Amino acid sequence: MEKGKRSNKKIDIEQVDKKISEKKAKIKINKKEEKENINNNQSKYGIFEVLLVVVIASLIFSLVGYFIGIKSNLIGDVNYSTASKEIQKFIEEYNYVLENYYGDIDKEELISGAIKGMLSSLDEYSEFVGDDSNNFSITLEGEYEGLGVGISSTTDNEIIITTIYPNSPAEKSGLKVADIITKFNGESVEGLSTTELVDKISQADDISITVLRDEEELTFNLKKEKIVIDSVHSEMKENNIGYIKVDVFANNTYSQFKQALENLESQNMKSLIIDLRSNGGGHLSAAKDILSLFMNNTHVIYQTEDKNGIEKFYSDGDEDKTYKIVILQNSVSASASEVVTSCLKEQLGAYIIGTTSYGKGTVQNLQNVSGIGQYKVTTKKWLTSNGEWINEVGIKPNLEVSLSENYFKNPSLETDDQYQAAIKYLKES
Repeated sequence: MEKGKRSNKKIDIEQVDKKISEKKAKIKINKKEEKENINNNQSKYGIFEVLLVVVIASLIFSLVGYFIGIKSNLIGDVNYSTASKEIQKFIEEYNYVLENYYGDIDKEELISGAIKGMLSSLDEYSEFVGDDSNNFSITLEGEYEGLGVGISSTTDNEIIITTIYPNSPAEKSGLKVADIITKFNGESVEGLSTTELVDKISQADDISITVLRDEEELTFNLKKEKIVIDSVHSEMKENNIGYIKVDVFANNTYSQFKQALENLESQNMKSLIIDLRSNGGGHLSAAKDILSLFMNNTHVIYQTEDKNGIEKFYSDGDEDKTYKIVILQNSVSASASEVVTSCLKEQLGAYIIGTTSYGKGTVQNLQNVSGIGQYKVTTKKWLTSNGEWINEVGIKPNLEVSLSENYFKNPSLETDDQYQAAIKYLKES
């Protein structure tokens, strides 16, 4: 796209990725950072994404893309004479298996297996995700029916609770952040992925969860309820410093953020801390709308690059904010949260405090295959407003600060080294 030309095209979904815990193992996050990821949002109900995985019952996604042009044809009897050489080869083998396998064949299972195999040859974010109850889109819608608990895998392959939503079945039952899940309905979860555990919980009516807490095994019985996610938390701090914590970029995050920002500005806010720690991402549209609150429409917010080239996406705002902005991030801040951080840093000079962000610089689209399920495939790179690709690199902070042992013993904003560093910076600026 030519410089200065605005695009009206929108990316529907920047999906919170389900493999963040496995990538954490690959990039060898140390134990202290891992503990930080689990605990730093304990008092503010942060959401871990990617895998931030929120336990849910039923979910519905807005779907885009298509399955190699012939998704409905693969199941019925059709003429494939116009298919490409590669597809013809697949169809020949598909028909051979149908005609020669000794037992009964479920055609839909056969196709889902083929899709899984195809996607496994691509990048780590392209994967089959099952039917529409096996994703966490309602988390991104801002409400869902479930337990109100977020989980993740540790580098030791344990499933650990990272988020407890207020007034949720999880909170009411007594489950806590950092509990290690050992059993579901009396059966060991050893060897299960977080996605597999989510699937089991989403399909169950009666739910029993056993956890390990301080070397003691405890069991909790829960019932799913409707959970409305408050993804934004805000308050005015000393010296007229505003504080806004964003847990995830859901459909209702923009309206919550706008209200919080306007409320703080009405109280004569002089500077702002935006806390994106452990925010694994969400909808790019929500990130774009939030950024438009801070800058006029001459500013590029982010760019995307695909096989057709690079496209720039501009702010829809009317004015630039002039107060100082500090962003808090950690190694799990990913995707849409990195879009916000990089844009405010590059366009308005925001100051970044914390640890290097996760580094997810790709966009996935979700596709529905009728009668079979859904898969997501990486379709684009996203670039920062200045055209940088931060994939597997992340965003380095201006000031690197880790959380101390004192915080882990008594987690709060008062013992939060990163937050206190932000307050100090704004007071002295």
